Amino acid sequence: MRSRQTFPAPADVRHYLGAWSAVSVVQFFAAEFVVALHWAGPAPYSPTANFISDLGALHCGIHSGREVCSPLNWLMNGSFVLQGLGMLLAAVLITSTVLGVAARPDVPSPKGLTATTAVRVLLAAAGAGLVVVGLVPEDSIDALHLTGAGFYFGGASLALVVLGAQWLAHTRAGWAVLGLGLISLVSTAIGAATRLHVPEPGLLERFMAYPITFGIAAMGAVVFAGARRQRTEIRRLRAARPSSAAS
Repeated sequence: MRSRQTFPAPADVRHYLGAWSAVSVVQFFAAEFVVALHWAGPAPYSPTANFISDLGALHCGIHSGREVCSPLNWLMNGSFVLQGLGMLLAAVLITSTVLGVAARPDVPSPKGLTATTAVRVLLAAAGAGLVVVGLVPEDSIDALHLTGAGFYFGGASLALVVLGAQWLAHTRAGWAVLGLGLISLVSTAIGAATRLHVPEPGLLERFMAYPITFGIAAMGAVVFAGARRQRTEIRRLRAARPSSAAS
């Protein structure tokens, strides 16, 4: 039976699953590292010159003026899909109320949930966009790939900014989430304005992408810690009942 409290009863694990789904996005870094190690292009893979999506290119050859050849493209694309699904699950499972209080049941719930509901919608849109990025590599249908990437970068960075601002009154983690969101949002704006035609496009893209991954994982960690504290408190209260009745 699902609890009517802000946080789940011990039998209700939705927030644990949502939190772990958010934290799971960090698998991206391991996948990127392994796939880059197996790069087979004529020149070594460059994190500053090559795009992240180059690692998911299906074919070896010239793509948009860059030599790409990634034998483990399936692993990179699978990582994109898993990361997107993790964001989608987090958006669905973590309630607006829990997000609104930064997973702290000891503070009053916000009167309006518009901001955190918007965060969930943006996060879901970003997750769906990243799933598209993984399912449609850059050298298959480029326009669809770029559209998915746009939803990911724009939606996720804006979600972190809104969430971080909402959390400032509740947790110090709000500053980290807000800062990461702003770095990504500003970088995304620069990338959109320049169409990534800058001296180090791979570096700029990583300023767009990496803060999102760290920020989503931080969000999941905060929710997990809050749900665990609440479960511990529920157990403490239950354990105290027999002794209170006996006295």
